[in-house]
Amino acid sequence: MRLAWILSSVAFASALSATAFAAGPKTNAKPTAQDQAQARAQIRRQIAGGPTADEANAGVESAELAELRAAERELFPPAAPAIGNAWPSELPAWREPGTTSLPAQPESHAPPAEGGKDLTWLSSLALPDLPVRFDARVVRYLEMYKDDPRARSVLSFWRRRAGRFKDAIERVLRRKNMPLDLVWLAMIESGFDATARSPAGAVGLWQFMPETGRLYALPQDRFVDLRMDVTAETEAAADFLSDLHRRFGSWDLAMASYNMGYAGIVAAERKYNTNDFWTLSKLEGSLPWETTLYVPKILAAAIAMKNPKVFGLDTVTPDAPIEFDEVRAPFGVALSAIAQASNVPVKDLEALNPELRASRTPPKESDVAQAVLGQNLDRGWALRVPLGKGAQVTASLGKIKHDEIALERYVVRFGETIDQIAQAHGTTNAKIAEINGIAPGELVRGGTLILVPHGTARVATTATTNADKPVAVVQPDLFVYPGRKRVFYKVSVGDNLKDLADALHVSVDDLRKWNDVDPSARLQEGMMLQAFVPIDADLSRVAVLAENDVRVMTTGSDEFVAYFEKTRHRVIVTARAGETVESIGKRFSVPGSMMERINRRPRADVLRDGETVVVYLQNTQNPPAPTANASILPNPSPLGALPTAPHPERLPPTTL
Repeated sequence: MRLAWILSSVAFASALSATAFAAGPKTNAKPTAQDQAQARAQIRRQIAGGPTADEANAGVESAELAELRAAERELFPPAAPAIGNAWPSELPAWREPGTTSLPAQPESHAPPAEGGKDLTWLSSLALPDLPVRFDARVVRYLEMYKDDPRARSVLSFWRRRAGRFKDAIERVLRRKNMPLDLVWLAMIESGFDATARSPAGAVGLWQFMPETGRLYALPQDRFVDLRMDVTAETEAAADFLSDLHRRFGSWDLAMASYNMGYAGIVAAERKYNTNDFWTLSKLEGSLPWETTLYVPKILAAAIAMKNPKVFGLDTVTPDAPIEFDEVRAPFGVALSAIAQASNVPVKDLEALNPELRASRTPPKESDVAQAVLGQNLDRGWALRVPLGKGAQVTASLGKIKHDEIALERYVVRFGETIDQIAQAHGTTNAKIAEINGIAPGELVRGGTLILVPHGTARVATTATTNADKPVAVVQPDLFVYPGRKRVFYKVSVGDNLKDLADALHVSVDDLRKWNDVDPSARLQEGMMLQAFVPIDADLSRVAVLAENDVRVMTTGSDEFVAYFEKTRHRVIVTARAGETVESIGKRFSVPGSMMERINRRPRADVLRDGETVVVYLQNTQNPPAPTANASILPNPSPLGALPTAPHPERLPPTTL
């Protein structure tokens, strides 16, 4: 424990120094709290082997969304009582589409609220073109937007940023004859951040999940993600919401299903026998808590944006709309090269084209280029450039030296590295990284489609001597399966048993049994797994080693100890009655802690006469000669070739 504390302290100090150095030279500067937090985060990433649990759970949520969620947790705590309507029955709480304001409030009744609050100010609000019901949750959001400094700050930021996208979104909604105030759904989804990414994998202004995006003409590959193309994703979002509204006939339910999925809404309607969102939102177990707040939050935000003076937003100046020229650029050209040739800042090109994941136009062989252009590849890729720069950029494109090499599609096999792919295709790591926009340190997992230079693949040479072969450590258990062959797989970062089992045509339980691994635990890079696969199995998706291409060692064998211990050899000692694990270790100058570790039992265990204990001797030590009461047993030999099963019909079944 003490050693672990010392090591972690040293790591923290090193990380802190690196963080301070990166921040710039400071004479006798004391590390700030931010420096210390960054250093801790760096160490946590090392421990986690990637993003920490906090980072994985948080996704890439913006500071504004996080601030709003913090305010929500106070407004709607988990133990909050059931919420009813804030309006009395005499005053209709429903604003029908086509009207411009709430029905007039009867003079004899001031609308009471929880705690006796005066809510008469609500009746003077201008309302959006979405149906509004003044449910208590809507009222609470309106109060928060009006009175909570954090919420007002978030709304102010979003109102300013809305200017970039609002006109373009409303043009699409108007053309499709949809409520224009659906624009605020995008604000609640992403805070008008075109590159927003959720922990669940939703991306873009409208937060499309991968499969839903593909369904609505937003394909993705490692070069382009059209979920971040504001024009394309707005068209897709309008179509998606229009389909949901056609399904449910209600914008409340359409918005709710956008959040939780239409199948969940349908199931809730059938289960509770109601098609009213506000009723469903109050029924026990019907909708997720997030969805019950989602619709009120959008409606309250739309109301706030319609009434900027009431909510302190009238002094906010929206950003100018994003305007641009569109040019046709060659495939596979880096934005930095275009920027340099046309004297346009590269950051402007990246900001206008966030869907270009590799900061370059896609190769024409990419999935998205093929899907978007089809037979019109000769037109080039549509690239947005700053307004007024279209002619200048077009003229400069002809000056760019572009190495148009022939490319072919290649699916990375599980366990395969970029080094191996480059060697097999007669190219370099750098060239493959350049073509595919692979960032330094980026993990390219098995099953990923990449592009490689077209050419004659080189046959990789294999090790010829046993000492040169990679080592595969196996447990002493014997597995014999007629009609199968044993192969080995070296684990890469990010591998999991489910994907490997699918690629090897075996089951997860098979891999667990053959390798004594925990299916719920993470596989560590460098582990070597054995698998008994059908002889005719298609292993083209996975990089495996044949049995004769590895050096197989059984745990605890003489060969195993010689390979891993280097300076020690293994002997087995027969104990005399009354001896302990520790006392036998002392006879051979082996510490009690190591004896415990080797024999998996406490050092103080009293041994019976004839019990055996394993001892690792230094190579300079000779085994003691056997005596009447103590002897050295022969070392176990490692497993050889698997014998033929005497009764194949009795073997346990395997699952394909």
